[in-house]
Amino acid sequence: MLLAAAVGLGGTATAGGAAAATGTARAGSGEPVPGPAELKAALLTSADTGLRGSTSSGGGGGGGGGISGCAALEKVLVAPGGPRSQEADFSGGQTGPLLSEELTSAPSARQTAVFTQTKKALASCHKLTLTGGSTRLTLTLQPIRFGGAESTAARMDGKLSGVQVNGYLAFGHVGPVLINYSFFQFGNGSSQLASGLYQKAVDKVRHVVAGGGGTPV
Repeated sequence: MLLAAAVGLGGTATAGGAAAATGTARAGSGEPVPGPAELKAALLTSADTGLRGSTSSGGGGGGGGGISGCAALEKVLVAPGGPRSQEADFSGGQTGPLLSEELTSAPSARQTAVFTQTKKALASCHKLTLTGGSTRLTLTLQPIRFGGAESTAARMDGKLSGVQVNGYLAFGHVGPVLINYSFFQFGNGSSQLASGLYQKAVDKVRHVVAGGGGTPV
């Protein structure tokens, strides 16, 4: 997953990776698994968010800065997305907000296991430190409810050069698709925008998966 590099106001990490072939693959069980083209169609867009954005293939890998302070969650955040992943990153300008969404597809049984492991990792994490160059940002994490039982999320709070930094990590599970979502804002502690855009992301994935070759949820 790509974690926005909030150590610089308005700075976002970028991710690369080789693009995989498009189309819908089928798991060994015969289950349809969305391919990159479908995942890209399920991502949030600038029209959805009202923010400037870009997309990339192949997922993230934590580029753009270091992540420390919570070993279990570090593994989740820096793990490469793999060939069946698509990512979109958005920025509201020099003062944010910053938003990143990554979608990864695999057979539903595997995604259920990954989501369960990710949920435990997030619940175990109370602090997270982001570093970029000589700048460090330490964030305190608290559980927060975004979405329903198919989602797990945490609120992150810290200060950078005296400015309030507020962020959210959320992970969603919609059949064969996992959603990795991060959101940062500066000088604003409200969760309303972050929560609303996350729910929009889940709804869009659910719609595309149910209608485009994935497992209806």
